[in-house]
Order: sequence, then structure tokens, then C-alpha cells
Amino acid sequence: MLQNKTCAHCQITFTIADEDRAFYDKISPTFDGKKFIVPDPTFCPDCRHQRRLSFRNERKLYHRNSDMSGEKMISMYSPDKPVKVYSVKERFGDKRDAMEYGIAYDPSQSFFQQFGQLLQAVPKITLIQVGSENSEYTNHG
Repeated sequence: MLQNKTCAHCQITFTIADEDRAFYDKISPTFDGKKFIVPDPTFCPDCRHQRRLSFRNERKLYHRNSDMSGEKMISMYSPDKPVKVYSVKERFGDKRDAMEYGIAYDPSQSFFQQFGQLLQAVPKITLIQVGSENSEYTNHG
């Protein structure tokens, strides 16, 4: 059975099918024997896609210093962002200690608040480069 819904953001009509609901049921988590059903989406597929990618920056590059070595580099993170950024070599090198930003989970606090703290603490890579050769100034190339 198909159900038409109106997007809470852009107001267009989109459809939720039985196959979609079966998928939501399949991925719904179970804690202590109780299943928590993932609700139907309130945003259309395009608006959900935009929200999933809203944190990404693939096109604008900035001059910035590495938070590990202080060396100048090109980064997808502007210098005013409150995150640690390492060069590609530093991020994948052996000089960093991943345990320095590890935190213990505290069930008395909000999971998302703790996850946000972890995201701020873990150093980011300056640019996404996989198998790049002589391309230190490209991002997602």
C-alpha cells in the first residue's frame, strides 16, 4: 500500500511504499528485548539527501596550519572552525596517538552530546585524497 505524504521542508508530495516500511522495520533497533520502530520520514528523498550532505565541503579550500605540526597547508576546513585538522601524511602517520581523544561513554549523559564532543575532539583530515599523485592541492580528486 502506498501512502502519500507532504514534505515538511519543501511541501512537495512524496510516496512511502510497503517496501520502505519493511526496510524501516528491518533496521529498527532492539534494546532489552523491546523494538524501537524507525518512524516514516517527514522529508522527501531530495530534502533528506540535502540534509545528509549538508556538512560536506568539497569545493572551497582554505589556507590553514596543521594542528599537529603547525605547517601551512590547504584544507577544506576554514581556520575559524573549532576542529583539529591534520595534513594527510600526519593523519595517516604513526606520530599521532588515537587514545588522546578517546572518551568513555557515560550513560547518564545524552548520547548525541557525547558524540558531538567526540566529533570535535577527533582530528579531521585536511583534504580527501586517495591514491593522488602530485596532487596535494586537490580535494575529492
